[in-house]
Order: sequence, then structure tokens, then C-alpha cells
Amino acid sequence: MSGSLTTFQTPIANGITPGGPLGGQIAAITRRAVIPTVFVQCYQAHPVLSMLMSNAQMAKGGVNQITIPVQGGSFVSFSWGGFAGAFDMPEDTQQIQNAQFNLKLGMVPIGFFGMEAILQSSEVIIPKLRAVTSDAAVVMKQALAQALYQQSYGQPLALDSLSAAYDLGGNSPVYGGINRTSNAFWQGQFYPNQASISNRVGVANLLVRVMSGAGGEAADFMVMNPANWATLMSDFMSAENFQTTPRSIYNRDDVVNAGFRAIRVLDTPIFPDPFCPIGEAYAINSRYIALYLSQSIPFSFSGFQSLVPQGQIADIGVLISALNLVCAKPSSGAHITGLMAPGWPGSPPPPPVVANPTGFAGEPLV
Repeated sequence: MSGSLTTFQTPIANGITPGGPLGGQIAAITRRAVIPTVFVQCYQAHPVLSMLMSNAQMAKGGVNQITIPVQGGSFVSFSWGGFAGAFDMPEDTQQIQNAQFNLKLGMVPIGFFGMEAILQSSEVIIPKLRAVTSDAAVVMKQALAQALYQQSYGQPLALDSLSAAYDLGGNSPVYGGINRTSNAFWQGQFYPNQASISNRVGVANLLVRVMSGAGGEAADFMVMNPANWATLMSDFMSAENFQTTPRSIYNRDDVVNAGFRAIRVLDTPIFPDPFCPIGEAYAINSRYIALYLSQSIPFSFSGFQSLVPQGQIADIGVLISALNLVCAKPSSGAHITGLMAPGWPGSPPPPPVVANPTGFAGEPLV
């Protein structure tokens, strides 16, 4: 009898799990230790949309569900008087007209296979339907956040965007049913080729210009792409200095911080939004702009309906929202383009929000 020890040769693989036939054997008789959480990788934050939704207004039914009476001129006139106290007789003029907006309908269809319910009736780690319905709400918000900055003129079904609200008339000649060429008071502020606002002085100059164009009312905040925001931040950091006093002692837990999480110029907060296109910025007065949600279907689910009549054991439901973005005074804010020198090249655009033409789970609903 030999005195040598028996050794086990384990195929090399990643970590402690073996490869080859032995690894396959262990995999066949061992459950996986799955973390019961889905970690989403494909979406971005939407600060402007969150602000608008937190202050959303309710809209009811009827034709032109959001109708705003706007005054574009003076009803009366001023004159100087002499000893006789003579004055021009007043004239009754028409100076009020309606800006009319319709709610826009956003939808996300949700499918549910009958066999999926059977497969997940037991041994379920993460309910697929729960993940899909949660994803539907996020996709809805991503689409809305993206639509805020897109050119909406000529797309009657799309959300009326910020660029349409603050346009002079070249890109959006009609807004809310009012023609901007014949009604100059309804023109917004559009400033192209503004490379100078990559620094504090340029931003301050622009904010004063916007305030002047709005009749003296300052913008509440300004938003731009993170790449342009980082460039503006570097201008702040170049002026930073750190001071210490003699005999001061720093403990190991003391931290020296450089930069800011928030930027203010002329007491106007400026923050980044990933959905704002690179090279663009918006100065916004929140007093005159609001997101209107339908009182009946702000964010509603239709419920699942059977597809058996169409020859498939499955159900389909739709997440629905009727809403629109409305600005009651276009001159109160501004759309700025042409910002130069982003903080880094090739910033990725927001993820596309498109419908899956094949239904769901790679299989068509017929």
C-alpha cells in the first residue's frame, strides 16, 4: 500500500467555480445565488422634469383644455395736460386674446404572456411583470424629459417644448394659436452663438439681458448640459483660494473641498440636466411656465385586457398620461445656443426612447 496522498485536479475557471465537466456537474445540482434586485443601467436623471412635475397644474376637459387669456397691449393711454385740463378721448381697443393649448397623449403599452404567469408561479426571484410595469413609468418620464428640449413645432402630437416656448418665431412661428409675426409681444428670447457664457461674466451678462427682455423680471434658474456646466464650474474653481491661520492643526478626518455642487450667478441657480443638448442652455422663470396634467388621466393604467379574441393567450395594458408644457409669457425666459468648449468631448446623448415594434420580450403580440 502506497503512502502517497490522493489529490483532486480542479479545472481552472473564474474564481472558486470550476470549469469543464466538473463545473457543469456542480452547476446542474446547485442553485444560483441571485441578488433579488434589478439594477437599471440605461436611464438618466431628469431634474427639470422633476421640478415641473412637483409643481404641476391640473387641466380639465373641453376643447383647448388649457386656455390662457393674454394681454398684448394697453387699453388706455397717457397724456400731459395744460391749464384747460384737455385730454384725448379714450378708445375701446381689443388687446386680449386667448392662447390655446391642447393636452398631448403619451402612452407606454405593457404586455403580459399567459405562459409567463405559469413559469413565475413559483421559484420566482424577481416578478417579471413588476419589473416591466416599473420600467414603463421610467420610460414615460424619460420620453417626457427628452421632449422638453426637442423642436416640437410641426409635431402636433408631441409635447410643446421649451424651445417652442422661448422662440422668437423663426422656428416656432405660431405658439398657442397666436402668430408671433403679427403679435410681437408673444415672441420669446432666443440667443444663438453665445460662446461667451462659458464663464461667470458671460453668464451674468446674459442673465441681465434676459431680465431686460422680460421687462425687468429675472429668471428663477438656468439649466444646461453637464458638459457645459463643468466648463462653467472650472471658471469658478480658477478663482478659488484656501486660507489657513498660523498654528492651525488639521486632524486626519478634516477634508479640503474644492468646487461646488451648485452654482449661482447673480443669485440665480444654474444646474445641469443630462437631457439638455450640448451647447444649449435655458433661462427659465417658473412663474410663467407649468406642466399641465389631465385631471382624468395624469398617469393612469388602463388595466390588462385579454388578447384571446386575437388568437393569443396574453394580456396587454397601457400606461397613459395626458399633459402639456405651457408658457404664459414667452418673453420671460430664453433659449441660448452656441455654448463652446464643453468640459469633455463626445458626451453621450440621452438614451433613445423608442417603441419596440415587435411587441415585448422579442415576440410579437398578434
